[in-house]
Amino acid sequence: MIEVGIVGGGPAGAYCAYCLTKNGLYPVVFDHSHPREKPCGGIISPITQKFFPFLKKLPIEHVRRKTAYFISPLGRKILIRIRNGEIACVSRLKFDQFLLELAISGGAEMIREKVVDLKKCGRFWKIKTTKGIYPVKKLVGADGISSVVRAKVTAPLKSTDRGFCYGYFVEGLENENIVIHFLPHRKGYIWVSPRINVSSIGIGCAEISYSKGIKRELDAFINRHYPNIRIKSKWAALIPNIKNKKTFSTPIAGKTWVLIGDAAGHVNPISGEGILYALLSGELAAQAISENDLLMFEMLWREAYGLNLQLCIGLRNLIYKRPITELFCDYLRIQSIIGF
Repeated sequence: MIEVGIVGGGPAGAYCAYCLTKNGLYPVVFDHSHPREKPCGGIISPITQKFFPFLKKLPIEHVRRKTAYFISPLGRKILIRIRNGEIACVSRLKFDQFLLELAISGGAEMIREKVVDLKKCGRFWKIKTTKGIYPVKKLVGADGISSVVRAKVTAPLKSTDRGFCYGYFVEGLENENIVIHFLPHRKGYIWVSPRINVSSIGIGCAEISYSKGIKRELDAFINRHYPNIRIKSKWAALIPNIKNKKTFSTPIAGKTWVLIGDAAGHVNPISGEGILYALLSGELAAQAISENDLLMFEMLWREAYGLNLQLCIGLRNLIYKRPITELFCDYLRIQSIIGF
């Protein structure tokens, strides 16, 4: 019988596993695909590094910047200087591998099999993979926006609480600055995230229904600003983007299960940042599991960052209105800070 089974080996699942090993628990992580080059910017904000100081000295290749450009919907380009810290841009393949290795070196076990089903059997769970069935006492769902675990323990995220992003992994942006370009016609932005080898450039919008034409918009941006880059591959992905505060009222913990990271919908509703909440939720879930009170996770995450997520839902509609976004960019310029 497995004491703790974690479905998903991304940042949330891997960091939860690592935290558990520090408390003398040795979970089993189920994931057939991680580590992988996830379609995202791989931007680690200064505030994330403040919460998790080990990120300031990552032992993997990465790019650091003390400045970033914000482009307003009207096209004003504003240089933002980071007063306290730096922004790190990482390959998600390297970053996720780093976190997994932390967990495994601490004593966690990795089963590289795809989870296809779950079944509650009294006080334990049966995790069914493509190769076998594993009984588990405590279950952690860290398997992303299309979580198999979430579908079994509560309601899946609604389509209205999902966003869409599209982009490319490219060569030729290694020496460029970070760029965040707020879009004039939709709630979203284009990002440029320079990396050591293959950089990320993409576009994201808060609502799937408004995603029509984003490829054309991104291509036009690239042709105008970076015509000489070399595209290595393209990607498209769904991301959590909670728009209804009631979604956060749905329980994400039970007596024998918890949901963390993207599976919980814990992504910043304005910026789309997920790494911070993945690590925070993984750490707090590990605390609740270590104290043998998984329901305590509900209290922990709400106290730690629940209000922040709720406020961001309300602020998003304001920030993505053109006049407000212009004022927001002015605020960033005047304060010379980044609150990504």
